[in-house]
Amino acid sequence: MDALFIGRFQPFHKGHLASIKKIALGADRVFLIIGSSQESDTMDNPFSFSERREMIETCLAELGIENYKIYGVPDMDDDLLWAKKVLEVAGLEPKNAVVFTRNSWSKKCFDTAGVEVRAHPLFFKKLSATKVREKINKGEEWENLVPEPVFLFFKKIKAEKRVKFPQN
Repeated sequence: MDALFIGRFQPFHKGHLASIKKIALGADRVFLIIGSSQESDTMDNPFSFSERREMIETCLAELGIENYKIYGVPDMDDDLLWAKKVLEVAGLEPKNAVVFTRNSWSKKCFDTAGVEVRAHPLFFKKLSATKVREKINKGEEWENLVPEPVFLFFKKIKAEKRVKFPQN
């Protein structure tokens, strides 16, 4: 089975990592699709595609996970076209892929494209990248929400300064 796991990974957190570890156990290959790949330096998307890719690669390398590929896909105005673009970028046919998501919009897109959709393992609970960014912005403890390689990467690129935006 070829598995697609789609996210913006702004930033990559422990819930993402736990889900990917579980999916990788049952998949021949895992295709990690970084959505909104054209976005960076905004409140919702502070990190560039290459930074998000590095976060993920560093974490997976540390765990010895090798059966994956990472691709970026920009946003599009047409849901079906976007789903087809994801498949095209990964080099997959709809009948040979399984998309893991809990995002209702992504599910709808891939259902329309004729791709099997399964809910990814729920390791997120109340954890989200938005929550991580909010905690950073408020000066609250956030370090325990991301894998250690992501924390170290954040320190290297001074990510805390980039995530902070003026309070309204």
